[in-house]
Amino acid sequence: MAQKSWANWSGWVKCSPKKVETPTSEEDLSGIVRRARGTVRVAGSGHSFTPLVETDGTIIKMDGLTGVELFSFDKRQVDVAGGTTISALGLPLKDYDLALANQGDIDKQTITGAIATGTHGTGRALGSLSTQLAAFRLVTANGDVLRCTPDENTDVFEGGRVSLGALGVMSQVRLRCRPAYKLEEHVYPMEVGHCLNRLDAFDDANRHFEFFWFPYADHVIVKTLNETQKGAPDPRPPELRSMRSAENKVMQLACEAGRFIPFLRASLQRYLTTASGESTRVRWSCEAFPSPRTVLFNEMEYAIPAEHGADCVREIAAFIRGRRINVMFPIEFRRVAEDDIWLSPFYGRPSVTISVHQYGKQRYKKLFDGCEAIFRAYGGRPHWGKLHSLTAADFAELYPRWDDFLALRQRLDPDGKFLNPHLKSVFGVS
Repeated sequence: MAQKSWANWSGWVKCSPKKVETPTSEEDLSGIVRRARGTVRVAGSGHSFTPLVETDGTIIKMDGLTGVELFSFDKRQVDVAGGTTISALGLPLKDYDLALANQGDIDKQTITGAIATGTHGTGRALGSLSTQLAAFRLVTANGDVLRCTPDENTDVFEGGRVSLGALGVMSQVRLRCRPAYKLEEHVYPMEVGHCLNRLDAFDDANRHFEFFWFPYADHVIVKTLNETQKGAPDPRPPELRSMRSAENKVMQLACEAGRFIPFLRASLQRYLTTASGESTRVRWSCEAFPSPRTVLFNEMEYAIPAEHGADCVREIAAFIRGRRINVMFPIEFRRVAEDDIWLSPFYGRPSVTISVHQYGKQRYKKLFDGCEAIFRAYGGRPHWGKLHSLTAADFAELYPRWDDFLALRQRLDPDGKFLNPHLKSVFGVS
């Protein structure tokens, strides 16, 4: 097969695999994995900024394995094929009068890619997507298929709910859902100090709370989502698409202006913070969570112990201002519940996540290096799909179940079929 090229969403990770395979059944997937020589990596939607997929071996694209089936209405559980995107879940779940309990603000990822990297939304009482897993099917390095539940292949289930694709290929996941529901979104500007001094109160008062802080501005943009029984959702989808298209166009223009005329960045950021004013809208949950992003960027995100969130984000903004870093994207601040998943950034501690972004046409090293030093000083754990510089020795200190995961990985994939250079560094494999 002729060599092909692959790139992630932002275009900064590229590779030329010898093979690109697109299985159309679990049996097909099993055969591809079993016969493969060299490294095998799975490409979801390419929305990871770390080189998780990069390989000169075989890339498996899951586009041919999609779909949603009701497993149990009484248990509110559905079976989802591994290549199904989060955006493709909303309407089928709603047809069953079901919905995800939570999701992130981007829904283009495949469900298995999002689970493998610990992708999350916001909400003090709500965990990452991985916490919604009831079971999964895993194709291992020799082509065997394991059914993994809390009662069957228990250690694989416990360790595999966030695994970076290092244990095998998830061909199907079973998700716990809840009855379909509507959310009322409220977006408004707020003075920075007022917001940071009342974070616990905002978390307590809202099902979902987050804010966006353009670091050269003195206000943040607050966004809350709360369940509502109000009438028909609004605005209608065509209006929503038009509005978001306009927002992305304004952001694109601001990024280009900030790139070439950096002295405008403070004025632009103050404008972007307050220009839209205050807005409220009601939508079904699957339409309320995502915010389509068309302006390319690269991202770093760390999970910080919740009690240090305000101090950490203040330091991040002060660093950007003090060093006059040329960045036009806001800092994003969210809240995530603790869990017991071995490689989850939220293992054993309530957390806030703080994200910094750099426009896709600009270099990010100066920004990310400085921010990462601050994140690490607070005991931060990086999002597995977003840029960081940590290696195995660092992770061994951050994750209490690190050695358990290493032993599980060695047992399931002793020859390292699923390890590319990036993952060898992560797991300390020579």
